[in-house]
Amino acid sequence: MIRSSLVTAVAAIALFAAPASPQAAPDTFRLGQITVTATKLPAPLAAVPAHVTVITGEALRASGVRRVVDALRDQAGVAVAQLGSPGAVASVFMRGGESDYVQVLVDGVQINDPGGAFDWAHLTTADVERIEIVRGPASVLYGSDAVSGVVQIFTSRGRGRPRVQAELSGGQGERVGAGASGTYDTWDGSASVTGGTRVAPSLDASYSFSAARQQSAGAYAFNNDYDNTTVAGRVGLTARGGTAAAFTTRYTEQLFHYPTDGAGNVLDHNRYTFGDALAAGINVTRPFGPRLNAQLSLGAYRNDTGGEDPEDEAGVGFSRSSAAVERDNLELRVDARAARQLTISVGGELERQQGVSTFESDGPFGPFSSRTADERSNRAAFAQLVHAGERLGVTAGARVDRSDQFGTFTTARAGLTYQLAQSLRAHAALGTGFKEPTFLETYATGFARGNPALEPEQSRSGELGVRAAVGGAHIAVTGFYQQFRNLIQYTFAPPTEDSPNYFNIGRATAGGVEFEVGAALLPTLTASAAYTGLRTKVTDAGFGQDMQFVEGESLLRRPAHHLTGGLSWQPGRVQVLLQGDYTGERADLDFTDPAVWQGKRVDLDAHATVSTSLRYRPALSWGDAELTVRVRNLLGADYEEVFNFPAPGRVITIGASLAR
Repeated sequence: MIRSSLVTAVAAIALFAAPASPQAAPDTFRLGQITVTATKLPAPLAAVPAHVTVITGEALRASGVRRVVDALRDQAGVAVAQLGSPGAVASVFMRGGESDYVQVLVDGVQINDPGGAFDWAHLTTADVERIEIVRGPASVLYGSDAVSGVVQIFTSRGRGRPRVQAELSGGQGERVGAGASGTYDTWDGSASVTGGTRVAPSLDASYSFSAARQQSAGAYAFNNDYDNTTVAGRVGLTARGGTAAAFTTRYTEQLFHYPTDGAGNVLDHNRYTFGDALAAGINVTRPFGPRLNAQLSLGAYRNDTGGEDPEDEAGVGFSRSSAAVERDNLELRVDARAARQLTISVGGELERQQGVSTFESDGPFGPFSSRTADERSNRAAFAQLVHAGERLGVTAGARVDRSDQFGTFTTARAGLTYQLAQSLRAHAALGTGFKEPTFLETYATGFARGNPALEPEQSRSGELGVRAAVGGAHIAVTGFYQQFRNLIQYTFAPPTEDSPNYFNIGRATAGGVEFEVGAALLPTLTASAAYTGLRTKVTDAGFGQDMQFVEGESLLRRPAHHLTGGLSWQPGRVQVLLQGDYTGERADLDFTDPAVWQGKRVDLDAHATVSTSLRYRPALSWGDAELTVRVRNLLGADYEEVFNFPAPGRVITIGASLAR
């Protein structure tokens, strides 16, 4: 791997150093209002045949959101489920798909584990410039795991004179759950430096570095501390003629203590999980004249996680687990402008995945230990055509993946946008997606036996939507339908003694509508709302042993109705935000009865929460300052996103930031 990385680095330097054509048009691939995730090409949002949302860093700072998962809670088509307090496992379900159907990227580097799993609890908004959310299948460009959507985080890009910023906030939250009383402390702080400069007559540089830390004593009665440290950096170089290179890195380390067992019972005083993750990327772009653009990207991701349950005071056993995942990607893409409004992209990707896991325990049934070490690779080729006309836009693409584990797999996507009237535009899209099996499902040994013959899980999707802008208001409505097949399920009783425990036997559907509206009610008052209506259904339960998949029933933790709304009042230097969230009933599993080891299906009650914030920016001659007061769950709603795991109660924080 070291040798291949050196070759890639040399290729990147060579591409950057090569002289660019003096006729290269600097604006060939740069447009004003852009999204780059849906097509990997800068384009006006209105011209993209998909439901796309862009959340700016300024909006995140105004609302006081510190974790990306909390920014997603208010978005149409997205459902979030977290196992209780801050630091507990958090999952995102997009358009009714599985939680591992959303590909997650930071500056183009994929940070999912192989097979799509991703814990959203530890991804903070530190140094985030914007978040792009693309709903629908995107496997044509992004490969495995981009089944029901893609979320990409773009970090800050330095520009202009050096700017230093520091922020600190702290407060208290109400404890929840069995045996809980009183309050707990929480605080977070961050610091950053950004800027840009000319380092040579024909070379400009930009930089951005940040560090952030979050700490919480936890919402449960005991053993619920959470610590998160994130350090990130980005350096960009731009040469005369448009050739550019960016080097990014992001490191996160976390430690989470949790007292709950798998059923949510609060009983353990010394159980904890730990982890650290590193994402690094190199992206080099070089124009070859006004019509041709080449881009070379290298991404590397390392994720080491584990958990430990030391021997209790009563001398009852212990357990320890660890998992190390590595993912390396190399992609080369060429964009050719065949006509004024037509761009053809072709590219190839190489990917290597490696995973090592260990487990050991000692208890009433004696000691046990296991270890696995697995590796697989994938090669892919893709092509895309984008016609970005003022009235008609067309996107079409196809991709072929060749895995040394599951063989050859093909995906495709097509969409169009059409200007119905001056302020009314419609879009339609069809596509397929896939998710590769996890290492556990493929290679597991010990209590469960993996199945090397597993195929990827697959989807077929379609959507139809309209977007309108009238005066100071905008409205977007999108209907969608998805079919999922080859779902991988676990069986406790394989057909034969030598059979694996994992099979491609499940099918399900998901369909619904997404509605968004925003309006300026007054010069100082704006309002927004988002609604999702969703219906999911299991159409094939396979062996019928997994209570997550009951034929004719809905999929777990996906509410049928989800409504959010917000008001922003900004008279002068004061800004007041009010945000409401309603989540309807949804199915889940109850594991509190030891006799029912498969779990019992239950319905989680609907719940509503209200949050508010006040931000004041005093006038200073030497820099910028902000004073904030924020209240999450203002009314102290008692609710659960996962059965028997109470969500945090009311949390009040006060903060200040300085920048110069």
